[in-house]
Amino acid sequence: MSAYLVVDLDIHNPKAIDEYRSKALPLVAEAGGRLIALDDAPVELENWQATNALIIEFPDMDAIRGLFASPEYAPLARQRQAVAGSRIIALRGV
Repeated sequence: MSAYLVVDLDIHNPKAIDEYRSKALPLVAEAGGRLIALDDAPVELENWQATNALIIEFPDMDAIRGLFASPEYAPLARQRQAVAGSRIIALRGV
């Protein structure tokens, strides 16, 4: 069953986030992930003031867990955390 990674970022350094994404997205693809939404101006409908949001579809929840636990992704996670506030959740598809 598909799973979705939902990411809401408060970016403090856009150039550094671009560099992070250039390295992270190939790892996402290797894990079976596919970027399906990326918006630098999400529309707030109720009680969520996102500044930069994205959604990535994965084959299943294990693929997301595997990416986040991988030694290749660990330094990239630290890089992202240094240049952006992050709120990240994983959702099971229906």
